[in-house]
Amino acid sequence: MKLICSPISPYARKAMILARLSNIDLEEIAPTQDGANGYITGDSPLGKIPTLEWQPGQFLFDSVVICEYLDSLRDVPLLPQSGHARYIQLWQHALGDGLSDAVYNYHCETYRPVELHWDQMVRRYDQSIRNAVSKLEDISPWLGDDWTYGNLAIVCALDYAGYRANHFDWRDAAPQLAKWHGGFTRHTAWHSTYAYKTIES
Repeated sequence: MKLICSPISPYARKAMILARLSNIDLEEIAPTQDGANGYITGDSPLGKIPTLEWQPGQFLFDSVVICEYLDSLRDVPLLPQSGHARYIQLWQHALGDGLSDAVYNYHCETYRPVELHWDQMVRRYDQSIRNAVSKLEDISPWLGDDWTYGNLAIVCALDYAGYRANHFDWRDAAPQLAKWHGGFTRHTAWHSTYAYKTIES
């Protein structure tokens, strides 16, 4: 299978980590961009990454669908099949993705020249980042120390926040969460997909 991805994207990185945790052999391919069409590699009509070529010439998107598919290939899926535990994991995954969404939108809004900033939306996305981190700090004692379906999205979102929204020191604001996150940085799957330090240096 082929994953059209960039480790800069927290959405793509979730799938990259899950594949490593699951011993799934994926060929990771850097995408090509084409102006208004966005990312054209991977046959996504939305011009987004990641996309997964799961059958020859057939592609899955978006990241939640890709992660659910990869998870289904495991002997023991990370995502419970039913019941309360399943929806807790989906909720946590959505919270992680929501943080990534807020960071992405904040970056896009503030990347423009200052005179083109929409201040109301800058404040809105900034507050979303802070609210998500605050909620994650509250629930950090219950997130667990191992990779789960929810933790995949949360870990990737926090790394992305440190890269694209470094106006806000989430580690200082959420010390319990920072300690929890630090446990994942020792994992090979985390290190092998972490590109931000290289990009920043």
